[in-house]
Amino acid sequence: MLKVLLVDDEPFILEGLSVIIDWGKEGFEIAGKVSNALEALEILQREEIDLVISDIKMPEMTGLELVEKVCREKISQAYFVMLSGYNDFRYVRTALQNECLDYMLKPISKDELLDVLDRVRKSHAIYSKKRMDDSIMEREVFAKNMIRICRGKYRSDNVEYVRRYLGNGKGFRYISAALDEKENSLKRMGGGKKRQFQKELYQRCLTLFPGREYLCMLDPSLREQSYDVGIIYSEAMAEEQSELSEPEYLERLRDRIRAAAGMPVIVIVGSRVEDIEDIADSCKATLLAYSIRNFDMGDDTAKDPEGKPVNKQLIDSLLHAVKVNDKETIRSESRKLMNEMTSGQSDARMINMGINYLMFELLHMATEQDDNIDPHEVFRLINENILKRIDTEDGEENLTGILDEYGDYLAQLRANQSRGILGQVVQDMKENYKENLTLKDLSKKYYVNAAYLGQSFRKQYGESFKDYLNRIRIEAAVELLMYSDKKIYEIAEEVGYKDLDYFIDKFILLKGCTPAKFRKQIR
Repeated sequence: MLKVLLVDDEPFILEGLSVIIDWGKEGFEIAGKVSNALEALEILQREEIDLVISDIKMPEMTGLELVEKVCREKISQAYFVMLSGYNDFRYVRTALQNECLDYMLKPISKDELLDVLDRVRKSHAIYSKKRMDDSIMEREVFAKNMIRICRGKYRSDNVEYVRRYLGNGKGFRYISAALDEKENSLKRMGGGKKRQFQKELYQRCLTLFPGREYLCMLDPSLREQSYDVGIIYSEAMAEEQSELSEPEYLERLRDRIRAAAGMPVIVIVGSRVEDIEDIADSCKATLLAYSIRNFDMGDDTAKDPEGKPVNKQLIDSLLHAVKVNDKETIRSESRKLMNEMTSGQSDARMINMGINYLMFELLHMATEQDDNIDPHEVFRLINENILKRIDTEDGEENLTGILDEYGDYLAQLRANQSRGILGQVVQDMKENYKENLTLKDLSKKYYVNAAYLGQSFRKQYGESFKDYLNRIRIEAAVELLMYSDKKIYEIAEEVGYKDLDYFIDKFILLKGCTPAKFRKQIR
């Protein structure tokens, strides 16, 4: 229903306007009937009114003075229709200058009023659609810039854009709301249905942040094959609820998201970062939480495990062997552990507990050696290379081989040989950037664990191996653009890009314009 405010100092005019038509049938409701413009102004300042039908000549403030003040100070977006008992062109001109929708002479006819309401409905529909389209576009542009920051691959203009909305506040967190795929009702659900649920979750999250819908992001794609919604939180949001502490606000927000979802969801709140530029660290915390939560060795449905626990002393012995890189003991203890887990004496939950203990201790060993190591990357290494292969037919061989490699990985951490090796790797990249260089191939060439090389590279140079290689290639392309007449596609191929569009995208990312425009400007 569109809201109407009737303003006239003659009571019988007000009453006549309210009964001349069936307002509800026309899609309107009378939000107020007042006898002077000052009362109308108070209502417009506190309520959202869609249409004001006002007399022109009133004491204290005229109808024209009312519409002039509302338009000048942008108090309301309401449409105005002026009423008068005088057919004076000066009134008409002033009304139209203030963008009044219409000017009607008393007494008003029913058909004339219905015609005005029809135009109000149509104009409001057009305005609402435009406002919705603008809001959607605004959210999409904000999300595009915000996701780059969340991934840690942003430029200064991305940060500048999001600050227009977030201001210079402090204390940010990344919140992820996702379908709880461990729920039995969702385990066999197809991807299309999950995607539909995800879109519904996004629409419901939007309603929780009126006026700040841009804080919600549909499918930020920080995880593969995920069905989640990302939310940017700042401590200012909790401060607005002065009666709540931050933990209380976040817990209430979790509950509101779950209640609004109408489906099983998991809500994970990332760690606090001081500045929005560091939100990627908060994102990593949610990713690690998902990784740990989603790891499952089997169908763990028992609430009360009945099998015996996996031998903790055996796991500790295996962990010590990995730590000191004792290959013989790794093999013998791996065999014992696999035999125990497959003997049938321990149920799935007990096996999970044992494997989780093994996983966390391996993770701790790495971060203990170097506290700058990204724990999520280490977990991914463990998860992909150990946990997901431990229950195959060759479980013992797989477990032994991967733990052997992990022992080498820890040994490299202790040896702290990265600086000298990194220098050789970078020199290799500068000399052979035209080739199809990969981190995996270079790690084999220099006898370095690929995961450790990638982590060390980011720590030393502040960016990933791939980003550093792109930078070398783009700088080589700049030289060719400046000092040769080769075509853009020829330059792309010469510096190592097989895909012309990908080359152009990377060039724009690093140089701020297309290769063709760069060449034109430099010349």
